[in-house]
Amino acid sequence: MKLTKSVLIVLLTAAAVLAQGPPPPGGHGFGRGIPAGGPGFGMHGKVVTGAPYSADMNSTRTLTLPDGNVIQHTTTGKVARDAAGRTYSMETSIGGPLGETGPVTRISIFDPVAGYSYELNPATKTAIRRAIHTPPAGFESNRSSSLANRPANPNMVKADLGAQAVNGVTAQGTSITRTIPAGAMGNARPLVSTSETWYSAELQTVISAKFTDPRSGQLNFALTNIQTSAEPSLFQVPAGYTITEAPRGPRGEFRRGDGPPPPQE
Repeated sequence: MKLTKSVLIVLLTAAAVLAQGPPPPGGHGFGRGIPAGGPGFGMHGKVVTGAPYSADMNSTRTLTLPDGNVIQHTTTGKVARDAAGRTYSMETSIGGPLGETGPVTRISIFDPVAGYSYELNPATKTAIRRAIHTPPAGFESNRSSSLANRPANPNMVKADLGAQAVNGVTAQGTSITRTIPAGAMGNARPLVSTSETWYSAELQTVISAKFTDPRSGQLNFALTNIQTSAEPSLFQVPAGYTITEAPRGPRGEFRRGDGPPPPQE
């Protein structure tokens, strides 16, 4: 079965999005902000400092077809952030576009202090380095203001689930139900999708989430074995890796979003 472009984007959402700590979910798309085997760079969000943590990660997407056949993609691994805002993610994907021929492990390091991000391939002991693209001044505040001024969606219902301990961490729960009315996109009947997320204000990250959409299936995500510290070695390219710069475009320039070429060492 071929995956649609929109589903691929969901499955490839960067792990660093979560590690950098998006705001509490509300009005986001299916699984957005949840690592699910993604490359990470270019979608890291704001840098979060002073809230270090490390945790094991598990993400499973399940799609049941009309004939009863079930397609399942699983990603497991580890995510971490240090006090300076560096992030690390190690993800092993089984099934789906990244792991359809067997388990595939990807490691990503985002280092806003040094100004670089790295994508590591443990199988070849190679790392691709990119200069971090810095958003223009006022980007975050303008984006927040735009979201705040967005008119209310009559087809979306949001509910506060209160606070409770989730995997050993106090988290605030939010549920959202979205309805696409019949006929809006050629659908004979209304399409209803739901999400439930549990967000830790202390760690500034999502601890647990569940998304259900009749078009895309169900995505379950959780952080476990959560610690409020992280090993410094996680945020460094291991010894023995060959580091190369990110590929350039057809005319020699860096691709959009990669930032300027890093200085040669």
